[in-house]
Formats: sequence, C-alpha cells, structure tokens
Amino acid sequence: MKFIHIGVGGFGGNWVNVLKSNKDVDVVAMVDVNEASLQKACERTGYSKDICFKSLETALKNVKADAVVSSTPPAFHKHDVITAMKAGLHVISEKPMADSMESCRAMLKTAIETKRIYSVSQNYRYAAAMWTMADIVKSGKLGNIGQIKMDFFMGVNFGGGFRHDMPYPVIIDMSIHHFDLIRFVTGLDAVNVSGSAWNPPWSNYKGECSSTALFEMNNGARVLYNASWCAKGSFCDWNCNWQIECEKGTVTYTNGEIRVYQVPALYKVEKIEIISHTPPPLVAQNYILDEFMRCVKKGKRPNTDARDNIRSVAMVFATVKAMETGRKVDVLDKATMALLSK
Repeated sequence: MKFIHIGVGGFGGNWVNVLKSNKDVDVVAMVDVNEASLQKACERTGYSKDICFKSLETALKNVKADAVVSSTPPAFHKHDVITAMKAGLHVISEKPMADSMESCRAMLKTAIETKRIYSVSQNYRYAAAMWTMADIVKSGKLGNIGQIKMDFFMGVNFGGGFRHDMPYPVIIDMSIHHFDLIRFVTGLDAVNVSGSAWNPPWSNYKGECSSTALFEMNNGARVLYNASWCAKGSFCDWNCNWQIECEKGTVTYTNGEIRVYQVPALYKVEKIEIISHTPPPLVAQNYILDEFMRCVKKGKRPNTDARDNIRSVAMVFATVKAMETGRKVDVLDKATMALLSK
C-alpha cells in the first residue's frame, strides 16, 4: 500500500520507523514544513529527498498514493484528514482526532460522505496489560460492571512548553488515552460527566493540573477518574491504576500487576489470582497500521475508526465543559448524535 506521511518530526519519527519496518508499505511521500525534520527522516530511512514536500497538496499533485498517515499536531488534523479523504485516500491520524468537537464532526462527516476509512491511532489499547484487562472483563466471568475507580497520579515536569500553559493540561493532553481505554476495556460508552479541577500550590502548570471526573456509563455504572500531573509521589504508570468492580468480583491493575478477586456472594473474597499479561498479536502503532491495511482491503471499519473514536474524544471535551461550568454534561451533543445516526 502506498502512503504519504505528514509530520515526520517529533513523535512523527515513531511513525517513520513503523512505516519503514512494514514490508507491505511503500512510502511515496513525506510532508513537513520543517526541512530539518525531512532531512533527518531521509537519513534514518534511506529515502530520497525527491519524495519530500512542504505541503500535502503538493505531494498529492506529484505522487499516487492509497493512504495518508498524519502525525501532525491535533490542530492540523482537520486539514490533513479532510484534504486526503476528498482526494480519495484513506487516513490514519494520531490521537486526538482534533482540537475541537466541531473539527471532529467535520472529519467524520467527510469520512461518511467520501466513504473513506479514517482510523485514529489509540495505541494504548494495543499493549499487553490493557489487552489482558479487556479480555478478563469482556469474558463475562465476573458479571456486569457496577463501578470503576481509576487513579492517574504522576509528577511530570516537561520543562516548559505548551502543556505548562494550557488549561486543564492533563485532561486535554493526556486523558484521551485513558478515556479511550475505559471504552476498550469495558465495552461501555459514557453518557454524561461531571467534574472539578484545581491547581495545588506547588504546581508549575498555569492551568488546573489536578482533577476528578465522574462518568455515568450506558449500563448505569459509574467511573470515577482522578488525575494529576503534579502529584508528589505514589506514582502510577501511564495506564492509570484501575479497580473494576463487577457482580462476582473485581479486577485491579496497579503499576503493571493485574489481580482478579473472585467474590461470588456479597463481600467475601474466595480467591485472588495474579494474572500474567497476554500481548496482542502486534503492539501499538504496528497493530493499528496492520489492522488499517486489512480493513482497507476488505472494506471494513477498524476498531478505532472515526465513527467509534469520536465517542472517546467527546469524553475529553465534555469533561472540560463540565469543569468549566460546574454542571453535569452530556458526552454526545445533538450534532454528533445526528452524524452517528447516518
């Protein structure tokens, strides 16, 4: 499959490696506004400078391609994705879909109208720990989910930059991973959210960097999500610490360790098991790329296509609105629901 890769610097360098290492991929163009990023990508891969362009429009005029990978910042995804799909190409973009719900809806609308496949790279799904957690929960052995607590506590100093200046930095920049994992692990969708955010006196972030959100899911379960990038210790890993309570027991994830507590009647724990991780067949972006190419060939939707992923990114924007207003907010607004009904 022939690919155009947009945004080859920074995190895009990871996609440079993923595309280069896949024997079924032919990168026919690389696009970046930064000449140094293009040069570095060529040096790493052995690609010719002849396939380097400063804009997607120029690349589309000079090469024939089947698909685009966009690893540009979220604010540029709308342009990349819509331009590519209107040109007849399928698309993978990095998460989040975009920097506003309006942009996300425009991208989904274009995908529906052009009948192109648009997949969002939610790489946290495709690692051994969360893959195993999802298998346990979705097996149904512990019964229906009733309540979940998730804690994301880390002390992270990025040394300045946009994260230290943005409002609600952990929610806007990080929580899309965790909110998408909630949906992946449980198989449930969020209905509404309430929340609050604040900034401890020692924080070196300008925006509120500590927060709590309460989601009501479509089976009536509640998910309590606590998150901070300015915690003073007792750190978790990037997946959060989880406690998923079901009718017949509980699954916990704490810094890499998965435990299953079997509690078939009321509150007496009858058995505790530590569960080994079972990895997916491919990991992270490699899984996403492989699934994407298979779906393009078969005319199917990837797990994280735009129609699905808009439900995850909507959780982010709804949480921010709930924190700004102090009110409970519906996760999906009427305009998004109307699109999803098509």
